[in-house]
Amino acid sequence: MLTVSTKNILQCRHCQQILIYDVRMTEDDLKSRCLAKAFDELDSGRISELSLRAIARDLDVSHQAPYRHFKSKDDLLSDLTSECFKHFSEHLNARTQGENEWQGLRLMGLAYIRYAVSYPHRYRLMFSEHHNGFALSGEALKRAQHSFLMLRDQLDLIKKSNSDALQIDPQADAMFIWSSLHGLVSLLENPLTDKLPVRESVLKNLVDHVLDRIGTGIQPRPET
Repeated sequence: MLTVSTKNILQCRHCQQILIYDVRMTEDDLKSRCLAKAFDELDSGRISELSLRAIARDLDVSHQAPYRHFKSKDDLLSDLTSECFKHFSEHLNARTQGENEWQGLRLMGLAYIRYAVSYPHRYRLMFSEHHNGFALSGEALKRAQHSFLMLRDQLDLIKKSNSDALQIDPQADAMFIWSSLHGLVSLLENPLTDKLPVRESVLKNLVDHVLDRIGTGIQPRPET
C-alpha cells in the first residue's frame, strides 16, 4: 500500500486525543464509554464483530446497560459515524491556511488524503462501507454535510477573492474535487496499485500530481 507522510500537518484537538475517552467515567457517562470501546474495535478493524452485548461484557456492566443509550448496533454505528465526521472536519480545519486561498485549497486536499490513510477504518465507515443497516440522519448527516461545505466554502472564498476565478462553481467543483480525492484514496489503499506497470516515480509523486491536476482543472485559463 502506498504511504503518505503525515508530518507538517497541524494536529487538531480530536487528532491529538484520537477520540480517546476517559475510562474512569461514572455510570452517567456510560454512553461515552460505549463509544470509546466502539472506537477501539473500529480502529482495530473489528467493526464487523461489534455488538452491544460484547461492549457490555468488556465494560463489565449489565448486558442491557448499553441499550439505555443505543437501541441497536445500527444506532451505535450512527453515533460512531457522527463522531468520525466531527473528527474528520476538525482535521481538515486544522490545516495551515497557506499563503493564499489557492494554497489553502491544496492543503485541505492534502489533509483529506492524510486523514484517510491515517484513519482508514474511520474513513471507510464514514463513506458507506457499513451503511447497509442504517442511513445517515440527524447529527451524523449534519456533520457529514459540514465536511463537504468546508470544501465548498473554500472554493466560494477563492471565487469572491479573485476576479479571474469567476468561472468556478463552488458546488460543482467541490463535487469534482471530492470525487477525485476519494478515487485517489481508493488507489492508495489498493495493493494492486503498487503492481501497476508504471514508473516508480509516478507512484511516488501520485498525490502531488493529482493535487496539481485538480488545481489546473479549476484555475482560470489565460485568454487566447
